[in-house]
Amino acid sequence: MNNQVFATKDGLKLIVKSRKSAVIFELEDIQASKDYRFALKFTTKDFEELLHYIERVSSKSWTNLNPKEADSLGADYYEYYDRSLDNNGYLSITNNTLLINRPSLESEKLYQFNKKKMESFIYDYRNLIKS
Repeated sequence: MNNQVFATKDGLKLIVKSRKSAVIFELEDIQASKDYRFALKFTTKDFEELLHYIERVSSKSWTNLNPKEADSLGADYYEYYDRSLDNNGYLSITNNTLLINRPSLESEKLYQFNKKKMESFIYDYRNLIKS
């Protein structure tokens, strides 16, 4: 599994993990935190570097990755169900910020992408950076 750490403006550290058929967001040292919600705010430069890294590892995790607008609930990254944690996680993206509700307090995992959700996430992320 490949890992890369991205520091936020607030000193939080987002870990992007990749493996075959999955890209996972985790936050370093959040076991002590009793928060479900996180606003991960990045500098413009770091936000763009995060996108480039996500694009690179996603193309290794899935063949024929084709970023496109979500055309179904299954492709919309806003909500995902984590089977192992038996709960939902949520993700939205805005200017230089990832807004995440993690599925469980017992796990450092914030969000896990499948191919369809990653395609729509990259699509929206690219459009946000262009504007």
